[in-house]
Amino acid sequence: MATSTTSPHGAGGGVASLEASSKSLKLTSPIIRNELRSIFSTLTKRDTLPVPAFRAFLESTQGVSCSSSADWAARVFHPLHTTSTQKLLATGSPSITFDEFIAYFAAPSNHALALPDPREKDWSHPLGEYFISSSHNTYLTGHQLYGTSTTSGYKSVLRRGCRCIEIDVWDGDDGEPEVFHGYTLTKEISFRDVCRAVAKYSFSHKGTNWEGGAGEGPIIISLECHAGPVQQDKIVKIMKEEWGDMLVQGIEPEDVRELPSPIQLKRKILVKSKYHPPIRPITTSPPRTLPRAPTMLPDNSSSSDSELEELSKLANKKRPKSKVTRNLGALGIYCSSHHFPAKDPSPFKHATCKIPNHVFSFSEKVFTALHQNHSAAIFKHNRAHLMRVYPFGLRFSSSNADPTQFWRQGVQLVALNWQKCDQGMMLNEGMFAGEGGYVRKPRGFRPGDTEGPVRKTLDLAIEVLAAASLPMPEDDDTAKGFKPYVKIELHSDDDAGPKGKTKNRRGIECSWGGERIEFKGVPGVVDQLAFVRFKVHDQEFGRDDLAAWACIRLDRLQQGYRFVTLFNNEGDRSDGHMLIKVTKRLY
Repeated sequence: MATSTTSPHGAGGGVASLEASSKSLKLTSPIIRNELRSIFSTLTKRDTLPVPAFRAFLESTQGVSCSSSADWAARVFHPLHTTSTQKLLATGSPSITFDEFIAYFAAPSNHALALPDPREKDWSHPLGEYFISSSHNTYLTGHQLYGTSTTSGYKSVLRRGCRCIEIDVWDGDDGEPEVFHGYTLTKEISFRDVCRAVAKYSFSHKGTNWEGGAGEGPIIISLECHAGPVQQDKIVKIMKEEWGDMLVQGIEPEDVRELPSPIQLKRKILVKSKYHPPIRPITTSPPRTLPRAPTMLPDNSSSSDSELEELSKLANKKRPKSKVTRNLGALGIYCSSHHFPAKDPSPFKHATCKIPNHVFSFSEKVFTALHQNHSAAIFKHNRAHLMRVYPFGLRFSSSNADPTQFWRQGVQLVALNWQKCDQGMMLNEGMFAGEGGYVRKPRGFRPGDTEGPVRKTLDLAIEVLAAASLPMPEDDDTAKGFKPYVKIELHSDDDAGPKGKTKNRRGIECSWGGERIEFKGVPGVVDQLAFVRFKVHDQEFGRDDLAAWACIRLDRLQQGYRFVTLFNNEGDRSDGHMLIKVTKRLY
């Protein structure tokens, strides 16, 4: 499954996801309307529903607080439905019609996914307090060994909400730096063209503003530089020319005492680069209180180095050693990539870990090994300091690990292969949907927290009622041969979570009559880091193809009768929607 490189509404979360989710559903399917009519009939025996009964339904079933003030109707109806809203607000309006009842369910604020209120989002804390939507090998659009390198990869992920992108830059044969995947058959592209694409699409969402929390959070460039000193100077020159005032510069990395907040870095581009210490004359001044990194950095401080080791072995070539110049390293102001002191018996007590702006990068394989011996130290470290984890180098098909295992250890930058719509990207959509690429960590994960996150026990029941406009797998030509069933999975810890599924039906519009899938007494749940994944499969002989899916973070899953909007199996938002009933209790 290759995600579209052009659709701004592809999976990943972010501004485009919020814009798409903010549109009302077209609930025209007879099957859907019949299900809603059944719900309506349980509330009234007449053709209209008394407003007091509607408010009671909202509070008891939908979990909506209807205060005595007159603004409750404006909160549950989409602004486009002005007639319905005005009628409910008007003095003496005793009831609503069935069409107005449907308008309530169609409104985006009443879908299963609770949209974040941009006006209430807190962007004022240091970068280390946020999970940040991140990509790996952003320039690739497919396979890691022979996929196409293109600037479209940057356009795609930036439009889909990604805020940390990767650029692998090498010496170009014509003297100009180029971007490609080393030791593979991927074709090179111009570094300048990549920088132009980043400048054009990083903050390009129209109709948004900072107060809207959309599209203006800073971009982090994970710069994996394998070029020599001459072209490194060209790399610096090109970034300054193409990004201008957007590029954060003019501050010495050694002078940083704390990380700034996203709002302080509004519409800015940060470079994550290997640290290079300044060459300064010897003075008699007292030594600095801040620790310094070693003057000679081993070559494996970069996030792509372990991957390149694997690729160079496969290519039977020796990987050249490259040292970052001071000119380039000086741009790593708030994201200074340092070598992890692996040989230290207590690596997270090493002096490097006290540097405010240091960033450690690990492949998922290295992180997993490190986690076995230092899990508590990693979690404590990540409360205040940035860490990046990226896919293991032999994931040639652009697959992804489960990102939740890294988020639960406080890793801010979990880089994924956005080229493939797999479980990892589905969970990434669940984490960042409508969030502008930044999600503040829950309590227990932040600087100064002395206790871990609050863990609760979960009872969750989901009744599947009906679906309409379901997308079909690519190999299905007619709806008659499409036999969909719904699988629901709960991702609440590092192990494979509980799951359940419905019986199969036939066609792109079908009813399941309220088949119930229940997760009861699930312990140790952090609702901000737990996810409910909906998958619609086509029952076939052998492997059942995925047709559609959705993923919602547990703390944003609304209770009551709700519609789930679905993505297709390529990761693009579809017209498909599914009516469910959610009963949720955390205790």
